[in-house]
Amino acid sequence: MGRKSLFWILPKSILSIHAAMEMAGEGDVLVVSNEGDDKRALIGEVMMTYLRYEKKIAGIVLDGPIRDIEELSQWDFPIYATGSTPGGPYKEGPGEINVPIACGEISAYLGDIILADHDGVIAIPIKNAPTVLEAARVYHEKDEAKVAATKAGKADRGWVKKLLEKKEVEVIDDLCVSG
Repeated sequence: MGRKSLFWILPKSILSIHAAMEMAGEGDVLVVSNEGDDKRALIGEVMMTYLRYEKKIAGIVLDGPIRDIEELSQWDFPIYATGSTPGGPYKEGPGEINVPIACGEISAYLGDIILADHDGVIAIPIKNAPTVLEAARVYHEKDEAKVAATKAGKADRGWVKKLLEKKEVEVIDDLCVSG
């Protein structure tokens, strides 16, 4: 998922999400924290349709549930949410836009780079981007080499025995437990 700019939203209600929706432009990514409330959805099909087709945002990350998941899961559009619920959002209070938020178990700040795929979402501070990119490239190359070696029947698993010994893990042979 790419980004032009981000809107960090800490909603006390749906009103702040609607305000950010009005501010959003093509290519933007919205990141919304629900402060741990998993009973109320942050957004559903009507709002997502507006964001996708009229505002043309690049995607949305919700640290909270979404509704209308049956329809939205069919879309070819990056939507990340912690779950789904039929309960609609609160509508009575204000919120904050473009403030630091806790999204999942990480802190996220305006301007962070958001990377997302089927495994999850991460936020990278822009100042750390070159270092993180190089570390990710090296890690990826090592993983590719391990996969290739394993496919060729040459996996190096010696580290397992060494670590078990170092951690003083006791292995009991010939024990059969049925349950």
